[in-house]
Order: sequence, then C-alpha cells, then structure tokens
Amino acid sequence: MFTEYSTWFILLICVFAISLAYFQYFYKANVKTSFTKKQRYILSILRFLGIFLILLLFISPVKRIKNKQIEKPTIVILQDNSASLKNHNLSDKQAEEYLKNLQKLSDELKKDYNIVRMSFGHKINELKDNETYDKIIKFNDFATNLNSALERVSEEYSSENLSAMILATDGIATEGENILNNADNFSCPIYTIAMGDTTIQKDICISNIQYNKVVFLGADYPIELTIKADKAINESSALFMTKDGRTSQIKKLKIIDNNYSTIVPLKLNSKKPGVEKISFYIKELNGETNKINNRKDIFIEVLDTKKQILILASAPHPDISAIKTALQNNENYTIMISTDLIDRNTTPYDLIILHNLPNSSSSMNIIKKLLEQNKNLLFIVGQDVNSQYFNALKTGISIADLSTTMNQTLPVYNSTFSLFNVSEDITDVLKNMPPMLSKTAKYSVNATIKTLLFQKIGSVTTDYPLIAFNNSEQKHIGFIFGENIWRWRLQNYLLNNSTSAIDDLILKTAQLLSNKQNNSKFRIEKKDIYLQKEDIILSAQLYNDNYELINEPEVIIKIIGKGNSGTYNFAKDNNAYTLNIGSLPEGEYSFIASTEYDGKKYYERGNFVVSAENMELMNLTAKHNMLYTLSAKTNAQLVYPLDVFTLKEIIQKNESIKPIIHINIENKKFISLWWYWLMIILALGTEWFLRKYWGKI
Repeated sequence: MFTEYSTWFILLICVFAISLAYFQYFYKANVKTSFTKKQRYILSILRFLGIFLILLLFISPVKRIKNKQIEKPTIVILQDNSASLKNHNLSDKQAEEYLKNLQKLSDELKKDYNIVRMSFGHKINELKDNETYDKIIKFNDFATNLNSALERVSEEYSSENLSAMILATDGIATEGENILNNADNFSCPIYTIAMGDTTIQKDICISNIQYNKVVFLGADYPIELTIKADKAINESSALFMTKDGRTSQIKKLKIIDNNYSTIVPLKLNSKKPGVEKISFYIKELNGETNKINNRKDIFIEVLDTKKQILILASAPHPDISAIKTALQNNENYTIMISTDLIDRNTTPYDLIILHNLPNSSSSMNIIKKLLEQNKNLLFIVGQDVNSQYFNALKTGISIADLSTTMNQTLPVYNSTFSLFNVSEDITDVLKNMPPMLSKTAKYSVNATIKTLLFQKIGSVTTDYPLIAFNNSEQKHIGFIFGENIWRWRLQNYLLNNSTSAIDDLILKTAQLLSNKQNNSKFRIEKKDIYLQKEDIILSAQLYNDNYELINEPEVIIKIIGKGNSGTYNFAKDNNAYTLNIGSLPEGEYSFIASTEYDGKKYYERGNFVVSAENMELMNLTAKHNMLYTLSAKTNAQLVYPLDVFTLKEIIQKNESIKPIIHINIENKKFISLWWYWLMIILALGTEWFLRKYWGKI
C-alpha cells in the first residue's frame, strides 16, 4: 500500500515539475513580446494548467464516485376474492367501508413503502394503480388457494426488499396445502385480517367422497362417503344416490350428537363405458341455512378394455401365484404365466411382470428388447437377480451389492406418493406386514423415480425403495425390491379375514403400469372435469414422423353439449397449441379436433364434464385460529376488518420493516470524464484567445 502511494506521489511531482519548467520557459519567451507583466503571468498560468492537465493523464488518475440508493420496504396486500366471503359477517355498508379503509391503508402506506396489491382465489391477480378494491373485489371466485398465493409472493419478490404481507381472508382453502405446514418458510411477517364468520350453524353435508376416478367396465368398485352434521342432535336425514337416471335411497341417518360424523361405504358397478356422473344428496334439516353442501357429484371414467398381463419367472415361486390370484379377482385382466425365457411376441400384453429377472445375459438381452419396444414392465427383484445385468438395463435405479445374504425388509409408506390413491385400509395393514427378503445392497435412485414404500431394515427407515415407479410418456416401469409378497396376503387374511387390502395394492400397481401409452401423432390434453366458472383450457400436440413437436397447420375443435356447441381454432404456442374457451354451463360435452399435415388428416375425439359444484360454499365456517397461528409464527398480528386501518401504526412500529440502503462505489478514470476535457479545452482555448486579443491592442 505504502509503495503504491509513494509511486503515485513521485509521478505527480514529476508531472508538476515538468509543467512548472514549461511555465518558466514560456514566461521567459513572452518577455520579448509586447505583453504586460500581468498579461504574461495570465497566459503562462493558463498554458501551465493545460499542459499539467494533459500530462496528468499519463499516470491515469481516477475519481471515486459514490452512489447512494434507498430501496423502500415492499409490502404485499393479498385480498381474498372467493365466494365463501359473501358470508363475511358484515353488513353491506360495513363491507363497503372495509374495502374503502383497505384502499385508504394502501394509499397511506405508499408514502413510506412500496405497496403491491393482489386479489386471489382460484387465480392470483395484481391490481393496477388505477384500480380500487371496491371496484375489483366482488367475492365471486369459485375456489381458494391460500398457500399458492403466499408462495407466489415469496418467489416473485424474493429479490426485492419484501418486508411484510397483509393477508385478508377467512382462512377457508379449497385447493392447495395447509398454509401452516409452510409457515416457517416465509421470511417476512404475515399480518392477517380475519374475515368471515366463525359461528357454527346447523348443517349436514357430504364432506368427502373417496373413489377411483378410473374403473373398468363391468367391475365392482368401492366408494366411501363421509357425512358430517353440526348442531343437529337427535334429528334425522337420509342419503340418496342418482345413477343411470335412477334415484334411490342409500341410507337413513340418525344424528346422535352435535358434532356428528359417519362413513358410508358403497360398492357400485358400471355397465356403460365413458364418463359416468353419480350424484349424492342428503335430505336437508329443518332450519339448515347452507343447503349447497348437501349435494355432491362425482364423475368416473369407465374403461371398456380388458388387459392382458404376462408373468415371466426364472423359476416357480409362491409370489407368482399370489399376484395371479389378486389380479384375477378383477375380471378385466387376463393372466398368462411362463418360465420359458424365449424371445417371444409380446405385442398383445399391456404389462409384463418379471420375477427374479434378469438372472443371465440372455434374459438381460430379452428384457432390453422389451424396453426398446416401450413395453410396460414390473420388476420383482429377489435373490436370483443379477445386479450387474439389472443395472445394464438403465431403468432409473441401480443396485450395488454389499453382501450375498438377504435383508429382512419392512414396508414404510411414503405419504407424499401421488401416482394413485392409497386407502387407509392399505396403510393400516402395511404397518403389520411380515418382512420381505431384499438384497443387501446400496440403491441409487434417479430423480424421476416415485417411491410408494421405503425399506425399513431393523429399526432404521432408509430412503431405499421397496415399491417404486418410473413412468414416462413412452413406458411405465415398476419395481418391487423383495420377495415373499405372498406372505403379505396371508398376513392380511389372518388380521382381517380377507386379502382385500393387499389385493387392492397389487391391483392399483397393475392398473398404473398397464395403462397404454398414447403414441398418436395428434393429441388433445384436457381435464375430465371443469368447474362451472372455471376457464376451460385445452392444449394440442402434433408430431412429425420423428416425433418432433410442430405447429405449422391449423388445429380446429368442435365442442358439442346440451344446447351449446361451437367451433374454435387453437392458438399456436411455441411448438404446440393452446385454447381457452372460457367457462361453459353445467353439463356433459364431447369434442372432435382435427388437423391436416403432410397430406394426412388427423382426428382426436373425447369428452369432458362441467360441474356446477361450488367448492367455496361447501364450508362457510371461518378459520380464525389458523390465521392467528400464521401471524404468531411469522411475528405479526391479527386484526379484524373494522380495525384494518390500525395496521398502519402496527407496521410502522415494526423495526424489522425498514428500507435498505445500497451504496455503489465506481472508479472512473479522468480520461473518461467530460468535464476534465472541458477544463483542458478552456485553459488552452482561453490562452489562445487572450494571446490573439491582446496582440491586436
């Protein structure tokens, strides 16, 4: 540091000395002229200054510039706009006053903070500067996703000085995760405005229906309804069902307490393929105010396909018989078993189950061909499987053997598994299952793997998969890393006098893996069920012979429903197509989409349903305790709508909500500064002008 400054000082002295020497030389040269002494001094000083400034550039002097920026704290105001808030326990005048006070709060906070205003429900919308709450908020959105709203704010404003959120809601969420599960992930205080009515009214409702959305034609399938009632002790009601145009009474209900809940199990059968609508209705109670939640519709896709499954085994084993028996209980499956490992025609089979394979290079080559043909496979990996050959198949999981002995492995259910619904009967039974025999190995799992059951070895729950899946658009692959699933069926029977839980697990696994892949070059993607006020958004994909996405030709779709039909053109979006029809009335709709490419016409047919069910009106009891907990966990406070303006003072007292001062220091060389060159020009220019001017006098 000292050496650096010494060098600069010496160079500066040299520049000054050279300039001073030139000053003396120039002054003496001017003695012979007719200039006065004062004029000679002025001219010499100007020449000295110009020369000094020019010579100074050779040592590259710099100027340090300090820029100071103040970033205001960002506060995001989130106002719930869902239909459940029509029951906000405020008179129309009070509701109007609340929205005006919220607007006033926003305007007042703008003086010291950066304010972002949003409304949310099924979607999140940011309010423009010229929009006011009383013009935008109508409490008419058909769903609420609280967690999505908070997460979006956290992500979008993470790079800004996000200092607080103000959440105005009743706490009723019809979509998404419970916000308290992620409360620790929010880095700023969340002030809540507790809207809605917490009073529990007399009510009976269908609170939940558990069912499979896809069933097979002619096969029995279970449905489980949960009926709840509040403040209706000793009253009676009845549950009705409408199916195939016929209404029947399912069960009489006698309410035995003020917090009543019961489960009604059903077993149904469908005789017609397609999307089937089943309606359930509970007879209303005397004095019941919310009757909308007495009715609930479900839509089930009935498949008219009988599937064929091939079980290939290295040798006979009790597991093979157990799996065959479980699958044959469903008449939609045809099962074939073989221990003859030949290269056969597998075209008819929707799923191939490989028991203790591959165990040789020849079996590995056969399975490799099956993978190349995009066949759906289920590997049952036991002690006879050769890990080296298995890893060569590159299925998404690799095994590194640690010992030739086998581990006794217990199942641990993964609660985040979402490829199919797992009933409580299955999870309860799995807790009491005997161990499987699994390889003593280290398992490496790709990110695409979805694990249903983890391995528990001794008292340690590992992240090794016991049952897992690797599904792609081309094929479905499943894994059971253990033998002796036959013991699970036997244990299930000993515990419950039935093998239904384990059979259901095997059946769900086969259903998932045996689904046929869509290899069509023209595809339409849509939901099976849309809510009545929901935008109906469809997407289309068109592939060339190399299965590359293209969107050169136009795609047209004709939608037909009861009293409603129309033809629409898809918009081109990147390499695919999208279409937003908007909302449609309740009912069943069919469609036919068409396009033409390379001289060939493509068609895609399908159907969907628009349901009139309004999730927002299923439950109208506000959850203020949850909002209080959220604010407490984030070091904030809860207020009520009529006290909304008090938030200004509360926020101002929070010392953690403060601006951020950014100081940027920039070093600029003098050669890049315009005013430095201006000084040189002025010094030399003035000297030249005065010399000419005085020389003429």
